[in-house]
Amino acid sequence: MALGGGLVTAPPPVNRYQTGNGKMSWEFIYILRRTYQNEDRWGEMYIQTVNGLSWERLCYTSELPWDEYESGALSGKSKNDLSRIKIGTYGLKIRSDGPKGWRLELKNTGHRLNIQIHRANSSMSAKGCILPVIFNNFSASKLKKGDPSIHTQSLVLMNTIKNRYEKINTEKKTILL
Repeated sequence: MALGGGLVTAPPPVNRYQTGNGKMSWEFIYILRRTYQNEDRWGEMYIQTVNGLSWERLCYTSELPWDEYESGALSGKSKNDLSRIKIGTYGLKIRSDGPKGWRLELKNTGHRLNIQIHRANSSMSAKGCILPVIFNNFSASKLKKGDPSIHTQSLVLMNTIKNRYEKINTEKKTILL
C-alpha cells in the first residue's frame, strides 16, 4: 500500500519545534493541520526517517473540530471529548491496553486526559484523539463511514508508526501541534 510517500522538506528540521500556524511535531511525528480553530478536521502526518535526517509523508489525520469553553474556569480551553487539543509540544508514551491495541498517548495535555494517536474505527469516531487515515479526498460528504477498509488501513498505518517508533533510537519522543 502506498502511504502517500516520498521525502519532504516542508516540515521543520528534526528536533526543532514550531508552534502556531496549525503545526505540531514530535521528534518522531509531525502533524500539519489544514486549519486550527474552525470546523475542518483534517491534517497531514509526517514521520521521521530512520536515519533521523528528514521527514516522510505518511497519511492524513482526522480529529474533532475545534470547540472551546466560553466561560468559567476553563474559558478558552478545548472542550473535553468534543474538541481537538491546542497546538503545543507534547511528550509521548506507548499504550497497548484495551481494545485499541498499540497506540501513542500524548503526555502533559493539561486539563485533557487520554489524548492518543490510535487506529480509526470504521465510524471515524474520536473523543479528542488523532486518527491516522488514508483518503484521496477531505470531503466528509464523500467518506463512506462504516466502510471496514477505514479500520483496516488505519491498522496498517499504526503498524508503520509502531515499527518506526521502535527503530528510532531516541529516549525523548515528543509531538508539537
